[in-house]
Amino acid sequence: MKSVRHLVDRTRASDPAVLSGCTVGLLFVFGGVFTFFTLLFPTPPGFHPVAVISLATFAVIFGLVALTLPWARIPRLVRLAIGPGAMAVIAAHNIAAGLDAFRYGMLFFLVFIWLGLCEPRGTSVLMSPFILAAYLLPLLGHGASSSALSSTSYAVPLYLAVGEVLAWRSAGLRQVQERLQHLATHDPLTDLPNRAMFGRALDRARVDHSTISVLFLDLDGFKQINDRFGHAAGDDVLLGVAGVLRGLARTGSSDLPCRLAGDEFVMLLPNTELADARPVADRVVARLAALTGPDGNPLRGSVGVAGGRATESEQILAAADQAMYAAKRAGTGPVTVACAA
Repeated sequence: MKSVRHLVDRTRASDPAVLSGCTVGLLFVFGGVFTFFTLLFPTPPGFHPVAVISLATFAVIFGLVALTLPWARIPRLVRLAIGPGAMAVIAAHNIAAGLDAFRYGMLFFLVFIWLGLCEPRGTSVLMSPFILAAYLLPLLGHGASSSALSSTSYAVPLYLAVGEVLAWRSAGLRQVQERLQHLATHDPLTDLPNRAMFGRALDRARVDHSTISVLFLDLDGFKQINDRFGHAAGDDVLLGVAGVLRGLARTGSSDLPCRLAGDEFVMLLPNTELADARPVADRVVARLAALTGPDGNPLRGSVGVAGGRATESEQILAAADQAMYAAKRAGTGPVTVACAA
């Protein structure tokens, strides 16, 4: 049970390639177990139990192996090649099972369920030549009747329709999921990363970089702007500040500007010494002064800077916050530097 939960967590939190690879692995296992289960039912003429058992065993083993593969590093074309390969296995099963339509029909459905759930729209249509060949060749090889051959005209389009409808619905659900994930990690007004995303980025930076610095910005007089001119004017000011911070993110760096709450902003500067962070803070104040508020006056802000290798991420953020308040006490718009050891 624990291993199943681990697999579910892995696919839920993974990229689409991992989700697709793990799904095809699960469906191979299910298809193999299903084939074993069909051995309990009456079998048609020409049924070869040894061959069917061998194919079912192969499906289960392949599925279990597929669940362990590093799908994020495997090219998409290699992953999609499983589709024609699975259809070839199903065609061999159809021959070994005596052309039992129920058995092979269910297995083809599994292939297109996988394609529809995990691959982009149009993938099922690209697989149409393979499903046509895998469906027809066993029938032709056994000299099937014209009525059996004519089933291709409705069975194959049905498989393709299942795959494409699922792909269409899955694409819509993925868009909703991506939007929800974005909303969970970004500020809805400025579209900057929010406090939660900043916290995760700060934790990663502490592990990946020898030194980090954090800028903590608080606007001066923002409450008066809201009180005098309304929240719409305040929102315009916040959007301007967000633009300034985006523009100051250094090219080729992992600098991350974020909005914590209200008029509080931070910028994470990975792999940056405190001495190198101070000029960035100076540029923040200068760029803010180039903006004007709704009263026509330049925007002013207080910036605190903290850096070093703190034991906890909260220590660096708290040090930058304290430095910002020290800047406010010193006067309007200065920059104060504090170091979190």
